[in-house]
Amino acid sequence: MHPGLEIAKTVARIGGHVVRERLTSARATNAADIPVSGKELTTAWLTAVLGAEVSSFSTEDVSSGTSSRWRITVTYKETGQLPTAFFVKTTRGFKQRLTLSLARVLDGEPNFFEHLRPELDIEAARGFHGAADVASGRSISLMEDIAASRGATFCTPKTPISRAEIEDLLTAMAHWHGRFWDSEELRGHGWLKPPSGHFDNLDRLIGFAKRCQVGAKRARSVIPEALIPMQDKLYRGLERSLTIASEGPLTLLHGDSHVGNTYRTSAGRMGFTDWQIVMRGSWAFDFAYTVNSGLDVADRRAWGRELLEFYLERLAEAGAEAPDADTAWLAYRRQSFFPYFVWLATIGHSAIQPKYQPDEVSLGIIERTGVALLELDGLAALDE
Repeated sequence: MHPGLEIAKTVARIGGHVVRERLTSARATNAADIPVSGKELTTAWLTAVLGAEVSSFSTEDVSSGTSSRWRITVTYKETGQLPTAFFVKTTRGFKQRLTLSLARVLDGEPNFFEHLRPELDIEAARGFHGAADVASGRSISLMEDIAASRGATFCTPKTPISRAEIEDLLTAMAHWHGRFWDSEELRGHGWLKPPSGHFDNLDRLIGFAKRCQVGAKRARSVIPEALIPMQDKLYRGLERSLTIASEGPLTLLHGDSHVGNTYRTSAGRMGFTDWQIVMRGSWAFDFAYTVNSGLDVADRRAWGRELLEFYLERLAEAGAEAPDADTAWLAYRRQSFFPYFVWLATIGHSAIQPKYQPDEVSLGIIERTGVALLELDGLAALDE
């Protein structure tokens, strides 16, 4: 289908659902329903999805971006083992539904919590329910409120990440990579796209190259001078890099593992949040994204090789056939493109797109990942 026709049909379909919903006042009463706001919630729905009788609840809106985020506090008829505080992500608005549907990530996080999170012993929110409806664009992820239960505070590029903390993040990453390494189970989840497929979806949705060009102008002050005349060549390198990231052995990828999607608990543990863009691809995609976005440039320079060796040891312990250090270093260098370009596209958003992140977050990550791409010589790595 021609991209323009697909977008038009998706706009008409989702727009029709949004209009009809505004004219009705349907509320969620059974587990098959997908509430997208507190006004649609009922004790019956909460009882159905939690498996414990809920006597009352209250909701609080938190924020709105690519999804609507809100909290639920519940009271049960009887005291049990379930939490009373939940965090919810839904697609309430038209732009949210359209963006996630056209990017084909609408069901990513709901499916992660429904099918994959129970298999993983990692520092991440527990999921209690996930559902998505492709026709209407409605989706919901109901999870533990880690701010309440674990005292979680969320990181930004300005958050100092220590050696022990980045190792904690890489240990969790090695665990999920090892658990699903070259997994037949993952092959059965058709919603797990490869990195090249995700890129194609983004390109069709936003015109990725154009958004990167705009982003490079907006982020000019933080981009290394040597990268400026190389942008077109680097972009072609990005496409080759993502093809490589989609070739085996493949495993579960977080897909969006930048520092802004990490957190620190009150006990000092580090974890990952926001599993909307889960994929199936090369381990190096996640590793490069986390290390290059999460570390101060000087720390990445000082710790990079040792962190890779640390990760490979944890990966082997998790049951994977870990590559040798030299092969892994080359793979890491080859995956240094996407963390840079995806944030150029983020700050280069068009007028009709949501503003996905504050500019200071985008600029901080672009500076780090741009320097990493230059110093790791990603272009040369593609030819080695």
